[in-house]
Amino acid sequence: MAAVELGGAERPAVDPAVVVRSVTVIMGTVIGLTFLFGFGNVLSLALRLGVPVWVAPLVASAVDLSILGLLLGIRHLALAGASAEVLRPARRLLIFASVVTLALNVADPLVAGEFGRAAFDAVGPLLLIGWADVGPGFLQAISAASVRCGGRRGR
Repeated sequence: MAAVELGGAERPAVDPAVVVRSVTVIMGTVIGLTFLFGFGNVLSLALRLGVPVWVAPLVASAVDLSILGLLLGIRHLALAGASAEVLRPARRLLIFASVVTLALNVADPLVAGEFGRAAFDAVGPLLLIGWADVGPGFLQAISAASVRCGGRRGR
């Protein structure tokens, strides 16, 4: 395995594509778990509000698929080197959809006065908001760093 000198110490070189892929898989796992967790919360809220049973699951799915599509598109553009200006509208919509996910996840326990459960139910959507904010720039920085270090650009 090749080594890279960093701060005066030699460290094993890591394939940048593996790093980008790993970060993407971790982001995807967090998002997938948030969707699965949130689906039950949103379904419960919708049924409590009297939404018809066949419509209730569609709301969570629409928000979740919007987030997934935006994340995939933003990831692709970020790794292709898109500027912050190009990414800004999609990131705004992504953060809005993430806030909607947060609101839908905590509404039912808040209405029931279960503040501890509301805090617990907020964890996934808050991580989603964090990854939506940090993810694109993080992937660009990893990709740019690997190019500066002589590695190949991760896809």
